[in-house]
This record gives sequence, C-alpha cells and structure tokens, in this order.
Amino acid sequence: MKYLQYHWKSRTFVVLAISIVVSILLISLELTDWAAQINQQGYSHGSEGKGIPSALRYILPFVKELVLIGVPLLLSLLLMKVLRWLRRAKKA
Repeated sequence: MKYLQYHWKSRTFVVLAISIVVSILLISLELTDWAAQINQQGYSHGSEGKGIPSALRYILPFVKELVLIGVPLLLSLLLMKVLRWLRRAKKA
C-alpha cells in the first residue's frame, strides 16, 4: 500500500495524459475518409453464410479490453522509464 501512495499524483497525471493522447488519436482516426468508408460499407465477419466461430465470441471482447487498456498502460510505463533514466542521467 505504501508503494501505491508514492508519487501518486505524478503517476496518475502521466497515465491520464497518455490516455487523453490516445483518445484524441482515436477521435482523429474516426474523422478520416477511411473510417467513413468503413461505416458506409459496414463490416462482416467472414462470408455471408458463416457466422463468427463460437470461440471468438468469447475471446474478442477480451482482446478489445487488452488493447484499450494495455496500450496506454505500456506507453505510460515506457514514458516513466525514459523519464526516470533521463533524471538519473542528469544527476550523474
């Protein structure tokens, strides 16, 4: 519990900042012609006669969560490691 309270404001700020940047990038992607074309045509999973395999119905929601939570998490960790490395390099 002591580690969770250690510099919690700066750590929370970094995670929120990266999440906001990723959200802005996703919003800008939504406004592209490519996304408009996909929205007009729609998207089908596989051919018309076949549906989604039953195993994928359980796996795909977890992949979505992993991407939407994991990418900002990994970017935050990478940024914090780089900042820590730069701070240590300045002191030395």
